Amino acid sequence: MLDFLGPLLGRMHPVLVHLPIGILIFGIVLCFFPQREKNNFLPAIRLAFLIGGIAALGAGISGFLQYQFEGFAWEDVRVHLVGGILTALGSFGLFFHLRKKDVIQSKGKVFAFVLGLILTITGHLGGNLTHGESHFTDVLPPGLQSFLGIEILPEKGPQLPEESWENAELFSEVIQPIFNQNCKSCHNPRNQKGELDLTTMKGLLAGGEDGLIFTAGDAEHSELFARLILPKDDEKHMPPAGKRQPSKEEIALIESWIKKGGKETQTLAEAGISRKLIEQFILKSELPFYPKTSLAILSADSLATLKTAGFFAEAIESGSGLLKVSCTNFSGFQDSDWEKLSPIKNRIAYLDLSGTQATDAILDSLEGLSNLTVLKLNETAVSGNSLDKLARLPHLKLLYLNKTGVNLRIIEQLSTSKSLQKVFAYQTPAAEEFPNSGKLSLPFLLETGNYSLPKLPTDTVVY
Repeated sequence: MLDFLGPLLGRMHPVLVHLPIGILIFGIVLCFFPQREKNNFLPAIRLAFLIGGIAALGAGISGFLQYQFEGFAWEDVRVHLVGGILTALGSFGLFFHLRKKDVIQSKGKVFAFVLGLILTITGHLGGNLTHGESHFTDVLPPGLQSFLGIEILPEKGPQLPEESWENAELFSEVIQPIFNQNCKSCHNPRNQKGELDLTTMKGLLAGGEDGLIFTAGDAEHSELFARLILPKDDEKHMPPAGKRQPSKEEIALIESWIKKGGKETQTLAEAGISRKLIEQFILKSELPFYPKTSLAILSADSLATLKTAGFFAEAIESGSGLLKVSCTNFSGFQDSDWEKLSPIKNRIAYLDLSGTQATDAILDSLEGLSNLTVLKLNETAVSGNSLDKLARLPHLKLLYLNKTGVNLRIIEQLSTSKSLQKVFAYQTPAAEEFPNSGKLSLPFLLETGNYSLPKLPTDTVVY
């Protein structure tokens, strides 16, 4: 019948523990007040350590009961418990040490200082148990946290693979990470505001002090969802103002999860979640546009030599050994001038020969450019009779052939390329042939221009 007393006294620990803390701080502070031949504060100091010791002993017993009935791990509480015992013993020790003293000597002040240190550490560890280890540091600016050596590891929210996102578990891989990112700081096993734990499915099903928080299949009448869509200035809106707010997509996913039954084991495909709703959480495999190499940065003298020869040359990006080479100011470039570029051919990732005297013969030289990614041959004499050689370039992605003599038959020679993404052929024979080419199938996008907008009835209206 009285089985409830143990758990009840245990839960009173957070309340009882503040009594010895306040009394002992009072006594410790008085120990360091100026004193003359006789310390007039000694009766109050002795009384503070006596009552503080008794209160610390009572709080310690209450804390031990909380450990027994609330399921705390021994590894988490042992240092805090030992600190509480030392606090009680230290309080009684100081009481007996000062019982017959008229003044507090240096030895007594050292004992008081050590007791204050033990009290601080014990209180800090207790705060960690109830509020989490980052209770104080969470509110500090990121820069100050880094300065103090605190590793900042924020919750990342949902992160889904691009290839098989639809096979991901809706609850464990989407909904739970959303709760972790937006709700975990207040609703976790150690800091259950409203007696609510949102870190596990078990906690969700258990609800909080007001009962169940969601009804499977009924999002509208589920507190878990209803509070998310309240106006932000409403006192019941969750998360509270000042905390990270979930995005509209995250709220929609929570709504969909509840409507689909609030299950723990259900894939996105089974729940009918569209890619549009989950798009922002899909991890895109972003490949670098230019190839990654270990080439050292080209020296300033070598770049200057290229510029003296008439070329514009620079690194494609800071720190890269690959080059962007252009004949913008070298319109007289001929096939024979390629020898000037031959020493750096493996460094060329972007080459613009537009408007030069280059012919089909240059294609033989370009065949060996292992890192070439962008090639511009606009307004040259290239007709493309050896264009198939460019299909062998392993990294070529963009090819510009505008205002050249290439036709569709020649462009089809590029079909064997495994890297080509776009070919531009404006104002070419290929552009004229393309509209009548039927079902021409190319592994890359062919841009020929000649676009026209459909005529609207309003275009013929005379005003």
